[in-house]
Amino acid sequence: MNTLTQITPLYAAVLLGVAALWLWQVAQAARRALWPRLGLLMPLGLGALAAAPVLEVPALFGTGVGFVLIAAYWPVMRLRSVPHRAGKLWSWVVLGLALALVVLAVQAQSLNSLLLSSVAVLYSLAGLLSGLLYPRRAPARSAGVPNVFLRRLQVPVTPATPDLELSLDVDAARLTNTSGRTLHLAGWSPASGNAWLRTRDAAGQPLAVLNAGETVYLTPWQPLPGAAQEGVRLWYAREGDDVTYLFRADWANTWVPGEKSEWGERVLN
Repeated sequence: MNTLTQITPLYAAVLLGVAALWLWQVAQAARRALWPRLGLLMPLGLGALAAAPVLEVPALFGTGVGFVLIAAYWPVMRLRSVPHRAGKLWSWVVLGLALALVVLAVQAQSLNSLLLSSVAVLYSLAGLLSGLLYPRRAPARSAGVPNVFLRRLQVPVTPATPDLELSLDVDAARLTNTSGRTLHLAGWSPASGNAWLRTRDAAGQPLAVLNAGETVYLTPWQPLPGAAQEGVRLWYAREGDDVTYLFRADWANTWVPGEKSEWGERVLN
């Protein structure tokens, strides 16, 4: 363990600062129901940076820098599933085991075990934060008729980045909430008409509140065979925001004649 003296106080402070910043980023992502897929390289990178001067292996320094940069600037965020109570309990258990390994490594004077257990502590802290700070699911409730009516009269705003992801089935169109926040749905309409239809869940029941990562169905979905262009419109509001937003997607039917190739373009928002 005497080799730890090769890590200067400034170097150790930088590593601890980067670790704290990464945990803060994980916490902020958790509040939007997101999880950094490649951000998991950060603990490995910090471990390699700590091991480089101790083990006197310069290659570990370059590897650690690469991992840290990828985790910091290209984390590849993805929606995470809703954490269950048992999952949160296991996060606490894993954190406790990781801290116990740190104590055992110090008592055994094992440098390799200390580095590995420190990486495990970072991973367990990230998992715990991601579970504890996951946004609470709003109770499913239908939007009131006055609110729906007023939203239809408002001028909607089309966001630069779509909050929803569209998938087409044979008898339904599916929209998945990829925004990381709760959305309040006001109604939808096919692009070829002027309807005001209710969004529904997989069981066919009306659904007006769409939590992060959940899917809503636009049904009954019957694409018109006589229309060259199809599409959907959905009016909604973000949690805590009174602005009315519009999701729109347009596409062309596959039978469009060749001389009208411009109809083949698809527009999303």
